[in-house]
Amino acid sequence: MQQPKPPQSLPKKNVRKLSKASKSNEADEDDGLSLHSAIPGRERWRTEAILKKPGLARELQKSLRQHAGIIDASANPNTGGILVFYSPDASVAGGGLRALIRESLRELSLRKLDTPSSALESDPLYRILKTSLLDKKQLTGPIMLSLAGNSLSTLQGLSLVATMNTAHGRGPSFLRFLGLTKTASRLTFMTGLSLALTAASAWMQYSRRQAWRKLAHTTQHNLRTRLLTHIETQDLAFFDTHGTGRVMKIIIEDTAQIGEFVERAGDEVIEKALTTAVGTTALIASSPRLALLAAIPLPIFLTIGSFFRQTTSERYKHAAQLSANYTQSLENNFAGIATVKSFAAEQHEIERLRESEWNLERSALDASIASSRQAHMIRGIFAAGFCMTAGVGGQLVASGKISEAEYNRSMYWVPHLLSALGGIDETMQLYHRATQSAKTLEGILNTQPDIRSGPVRLPLKKKLRGQIDFEDVSFGYDPSTKVLENISFAIKPGETLGIVGSTGSGKSTLLRLLLRFYEVNSGRILLDGRDIRELNLQDLRSAIGFVSQDVYLFQGSVRNNILYGQPHATKAKIIDVMTKAGAKDLLQSLPGGLEAEVGERGQRLSGGERQRVAIARALLKQSPVLALDEATAHLDYETEAAVKKSLRTATAGKSVILIAHRLSTIRDADKILVLEKGSIREEGTHQQLVAKRGLYASLWQLQNGKH
Repeated sequence: MQQPKPPQSLPKKNVRKLSKASKSNEADEDDGLSLHSAIPGRERWRTEAILKKPGLARELQKSLRQHAGIIDASANPNTGGILVFYSPDASVAGGGLRALIRESLRELSLRKLDTPSSALESDPLYRILKTSLLDKKQLTGPIMLSLAGNSLSTLQGLSLVATMNTAHGRGPSFLRFLGLTKTASRLTFMTGLSLALTAASAWMQYSRRQAWRKLAHTTQHNLRTRLLTHIETQDLAFFDTHGTGRVMKIIIEDTAQIGEFVERAGDEVIEKALTTAVGTTALIASSPRLALLAAIPLPIFLTIGSFFRQTTSERYKHAAQLSANYTQSLENNFAGIATVKSFAAEQHEIERLRESEWNLERSALDASIASSRQAHMIRGIFAAGFCMTAGVGGQLVASGKISEAEYNRSMYWVPHLLSALGGIDETMQLYHRATQSAKTLEGILNTQPDIRSGPVRLPLKKKLRGQIDFEDVSFGYDPSTKVLENISFAIKPGETLGIVGSTGSGKSTLLRLLLRFYEVNSGRILLDGRDIRELNLQDLRSAIGFVSQDVYLFQGSVRNNILYGQPHATKAKIIDVMTKAGAKDLLQSLPGGLEAEVGERGQRLSGGERQRVAIARALLKQSPVLALDEATAHLDYETEAAVKKSLRTATAGKSVILIAHRLSTIRDADKILVLEKGSIREEGTHQQLVAKRGLYASLWQLQNGKH
């Protein structure tokens, strides 16, 4: 992840004077600018002024970064969020940032940044292609090959017409200069020339198709790489909103649509443009009257295209949305296949997916029918135009107004010209699908994470103590509904904190906030005295070993899963952490030991085996803080006791957070928090809480059969 730039001196012309901004009457502003959170050196704002205005958001970032003392700034056009890091002694400290943001917005709004500079710039497909072709020189080869290939095809067609005219004793004039006077010799030469041009055209056609195919694959690869890089840096809220299936559909299908457009449309556009230009010129040169007659269908063609364009685009958009929904349904179904089978709900799921797929196919068919209807109407009109041209042209030959050679050339070019114009519809279908995909891709690429890395790096050589402080922390996944409210507690270095509470009380949310998977709504969380929002995000997460209640193992071997955080650890280290996690017996019980395949999501292992592998993976990370969320819930009592005993040694000197429903898991913790409805109900050691005869004591009696 890109780190914020350190503060540096800037030219005076780039330094704004806040006095000018402060003179503005903020009460008159109507930009909805509001402060969401602030700590020394970091403020998060929101304004409606940049919503759906990526150009304005981009320039606002640049403008803020130019101000002396600003370390980094980001603006999100999808949420309206503005995140600014600055030096504590900067001129914007102490309330000056509001005036600076408003002044910048006022100046930038006059520049009409989100008004496209050209028709091309307003096209999302053009913008996607522009940023996906990293080297614009890559276009040169395919374009030149298309021009050469289509020129050869044109010459090949002309040679065939010339051969026909030669057979009637009216060959091309250049044959005379070659000394060919007899019809037989002329025909032999023209036949040989036609064959040579045919071979050259076939070779060139293959070469140009390969060139465009290579360019399409390069474009698709660059786009997918850019997309994956962008998606990987998003917050968890991004995946909550979009869904895994929809994201996969975007990465695979929408990028493939762009690739198909590059592969086919580029060559086809050049072919049709060249055919149209040469055909029109040749037709006018042969017979202006026939050229004018052949042009009669054009206004009708343009009218039909305009009439169908909006309808077709909307239908392709609807089909794309249904495709995303269907992909998401498939992902959900396969991920929960065990649940489906446990409820014997296969038939229900089959019917649900069949209906979803039927709706998708019907929508795709509607889009295809709309496009096909347009194509058939255009072809019919062009066919009628060709018949009229052929008939009128025949009369002109019969009356001697044009020669038979001119008629032959015209009749060769008219169908080619009409075919090229009629084939534009197929290219437009590609364009509609690719444009819809480009809009989807732009929507994803314009999304910016709200959680950004802080400027403070954690020391590499100096060991972290592991002091954790929650100070009046409140949070809700939906800001209107609080999951946690005014939570305050501290974990001293080397202490173990146990957290218990009913389902939905906010236990797991505490760990998600500590790891900054989500951002607190108010209050702050400190690690070794530093607000975690100030810390480099990668450093923060590297300092915390985390095992979630939904253990996830990647498809591959046991070894690869344990080495995930420390890929260069030795086998001795692996054995050591497996022993501490109570997983050493897996080496004997699993075929292949460390090399045993765990299957998709670790499904070849039992729940307890997955948990022990995950604990070993977290221990190998050697982080000063260890957070275990129901990490022993799937272990039997005997195995849990053995793991707890091993963990005491393995976690010596570490700060440990244990979340558990089973109170025996956290009985020996230095401190225990009891959560209820997002608040701390009780706090103390096991003995203290039992003595209080409160909620914890009730749970303890219930779990131990004491009434």
